[in-house]
Amino acid sequence: MASISNVGVGSGLDLQSLLTSLQTNEEAALQPITNQATSFQSKLSGYGQVKSVLAAYQTAAQALADAKTFSATKPVVGDSTIFSATASSSAVPGSYTVNVTSLAAAQTLVTTQQASQTAAVGGGTLTFDFGDQLATGGAATSTKTVTIGSDTSMQGIRDSINKANIGVTASIINDGSGTPYRLVLTSNNTGTQGTMRVSASDSNVNALVAFDPASAVQASGVQQKVAPQNAALTINGIDIVSQTNSVTDAAQGVTLSLTKTGTTSLTVNRDSDSIVNAVQAFVTAYNNVLTTAAQLTAFDTSSNKPGDPSSGAALNGDNTLSSIQSRLRAMLNAPLSDGKGGTINLSDIGVSFNMNTGTGNVNYGKMTVDTDKLKSAISGNLQGLTSLFSGTSGGSGIGKQVSDYVDSLNATSGALTVATDGITATLKQLNDQYNETNDRITATMDRYRAQFTQLDLLVSQMNQTKSYLTQQFASLSSSSK
Repeated sequence: MASISNVGVGSGLDLQSLLTSLQTNEEAALQPITNQATSFQSKLSGYGQVKSVLAAYQTAAQALADAKTFSATKPVVGDSTIFSATASSSAVPGSYTVNVTSLAAAQTLVTTQQASQTAAVGGGTLTFDFGDQLATGGAATSTKTVTIGSDTSMQGIRDSINKANIGVTASIINDGSGTPYRLVLTSNNTGTQGTMRVSASDSNVNALVAFDPASAVQASGVQQKVAPQNAALTINGIDIVSQTNSVTDAAQGVTLSLTKTGTTSLTVNRDSDSIVNAVQAFVTAYNNVLTTAAQLTAFDTSSNKPGDPSSGAALNGDNTLSSIQSRLRAMLNAPLSDGKGGTINLSDIGVSFNMNTGTGNVNYGKMTVDTDKLKSAISGNLQGLTSLFSGTSGGSGIGKQVSDYVDSLNATSGALTVATDGITATLKQLNDQYNETNDRITATMDRYRAQFTQLDLLVSQMNQTKSYLTQQFASLSSSSK
């Protein structure tokens, strides 16, 4: 509301205080609307918290709904200086002896020494042939060309090659001699498939860079400083060849990153820790749902005002949240197929519920994990554990049930969507009601202000008339004497 301009100055009446009191009384009608809006806004915020913890619970459930979570493995390398290893979801437990006999290498060519790196050599094009048959005079598997730019010096040839991005890196070294400059060409790919043959359309450039791996003597004098080489190793006595030092699936689902030659062991173990962590994350997320629900439905018994909304939390007495909690509990208590003709439940794998109903037990209904019992289930009943969370061909496990239920709550006609849409609609109605009431109060106060202004003017005029008459009577009385 706009501030009230002072009235009563002319009349001397305390009209300003009266107007302020009237405005205070009129605006009292806004407070119940504001209180309701605050309450519903708290409910909307509360549902936002519920959605957040349910989303986290769904994420944890989805991890368990994926059977790959329970097939996780962890590779262990005897000597990690020879290679490191990572495992994918397709890896299986096993033991291997790995002997790395050679590492993959990229071919490197070096030209003869030149006195200047800036003197013109020649233009035209360079042709790079690639393939593992070139060394024996076979055909190339791919060919790339490079057009030399306006700078036809050694530097210009280097820059043209690098700019062309053909899989070859060019550089210039200075060996410190009287003719110190050499152009170095290195394949970006290791292995024999990266073998290159180089030629040029310009005779001067060709005399500088030409190289044919099938020729014992190079007319250009180009030297092969590093020969292209494949990585070679044996796994349990089986020969393996790789174009790179990253060897994938030589052992199923395992990638080896080779760093030096040598022999060591590789053991792929079941990654029990990752399974335990996934189950613990699920339990923690569920407990967070209960904690949030308890906070949002708490009631302050010390207030002694059972009818006062302020004595309860935002969702105290909310049927929707209570229904969600009941449904989630039911999912976790039902036995499911173990994939072997029997049934299994959470207690069988070491997950239990706190059912102590003692006064003040804030952990009532929450889950705990017996890690030793869970690890025993992993080693002795992995199929049942997997079926419990991921399901079998005949039904869904807990993970998918939870995920699907959370999706249903957030669907167009889901319980959470209906509840929050209803609150949003109510807040809009309250906002409209507040604006209408405020407009009515403004109009009423404008009317009072206009009336008081007229009253102030009338009384002021009467006071002026009174003063005039008083002066006139006093003057007449003085004249008669």
